[in-house]
Amino acid sequence: MTQPSHDDVVQYVASNRFPFPGQTTWPADYVTLTNAPTRRRSVPVDGGEYFPDIVVVDGSGKTREIGDVEETLDPGKVKFWKAASAAGDELPDYGTRIFFLYVPAGKESEAQQILDDSGIQYAGVRGYTADEQGRISILPFVTRGNPYDHQ
Repeated sequence: MTQPSHDDVVQYVASNRFPFPGQTTWPADYVTLTNAPTRRRSVPVDGGEYFPDIVVVDGSGKTREIGDVEETLDPGKVKFWKAASAAGDELPDYGTRIFFLYVPAGKESEAQQILDDSGIQYAGVRGYTADEQGRISILPFVTRGNPYDHQ
């Protein structure tokens, strides 16, 4: 397996998971934006702004869902992941928020541990990889939100 580029993973996730192909429960007014390679939409963090990789907004411009793709796990990113999580919608039925973290396959447990130890609410942790032809795959690891998302 190869390590796909950050921006390739962002584009793949944005177009194949926000929404899933054929998903009928996706609101018609939701728009999926990416901040890679060009910054388009931020969330507030400590008096500044953070640009998560994937930001879903509704027709009124309200942030609804967040996805972040990491190539390495850096505990220095915790404050940014907290901000990203806080910007996503609440999922009261599941006691969490709509924030998904995508990490290289094999790093999922470490990512989950950092999120849990830091008190960050998240709907899911996902691994990613690519085959020899560069085809990206997403590997669901843990889902704390809607079971529909565990695919």
